[in-house]
Amino acid sequence: MNDYTIISNYMDNEKYRLSFNKLSMDIFESNPEQWYEKNLYYNKCIFYSYIYDDKVVSNISVNMMDLIVDGHKKTALQLSGIMTHPDHRNKGLSASLINYIIEKYENEYDIIYLFAEDSVLNFYTKFGINQIIEDSYKLDANLINRTETMIKKLKTDDENDCNTILRIIENRQPVSKKLGVYDDLWPLHIFCMYVYTDDMYYLEDEDTIVIANREDGCLHIYDVISLTSINIDSIIEKIVSSDDEKIEFHFIPESNKYNILKVSKERPDDWLFVRSNNTTFKEILFPLTSQM
Repeated sequence: MNDYTIISNYMDNEKYRLSFNKLSMDIFESNPEQWYEKNLYYNKCIFYSYIYDDKVVSNISVNMMDLIVDGHKKTALQLSGIMTHPDHRNKGLSASLINYIIEKYENEYDIIYLFAEDSVLNFYTKFGINQIIEDSYKLDANLINRTETMIKKLKTDDENDCNTILRIIENRQPVSKKLGVYDDLWPLHIFCMYVYTDDMYYLEDEDTIVIANREDGCLHIYDVISLTSINIDSIIEKIVSSDDEKIEFHFIPESNKYNILKVSKERPDDWLFVRSNNTTFKEILFPLTSQM
């Protein structure tokens, strides 16, 4: 390990940033350079990397998240971008970075969590990061009392629509008080402008954006972004169509009107792992637009 050095906060160093980008392309086929150029990290993401021969060969990204858990504010770190160059694997680099991050942040944050395949279960449990089965929420769309409203599909290449998106995401309220995220321009800005570019609907009378799409008779609702507290019953009554057979929520919906079915979520390639000493979850499903 003497030939390896940990570096962090280096995105303004072009040499190391481009080296990180190359590793990201090699491992994930993703180049995040445009996120840096457009300042989309919002000082909420710190990269901890090992360099070898002045090149980034291993990395863990630390994303600072503000959560609401059962009505209480919690601080959290989401670990992502966990990768090591094939030539440098099986040398304990990822383990060393995890230990470094836990030692540095554990007393400052309530929760440390990540998403990974269950094949690495035994690896993360060594650090007290344990697998938790998330919940899944579904509703029979035929039970919904549909109401008419003005809905506009937003376009990311339209300046006025972009202004609407930015205005609302900058001060969004948590989608759920049971488990929600706020002050989350990173990573929400990325999801709106680069992932769900064709899936954003603006409910004018609610001044609310719903991220949703339809597949095989199922209305998938990924997020509800609003400046005020969310009435999920009102939202689904306006967004559902006569062609929808069921609704799946990718966050914890808080309905006062409908009997939403809760079951264990099956996500074999994307399990939740959590380390926390002071936080328990009565229900758990991290909003999809908060997952890096």
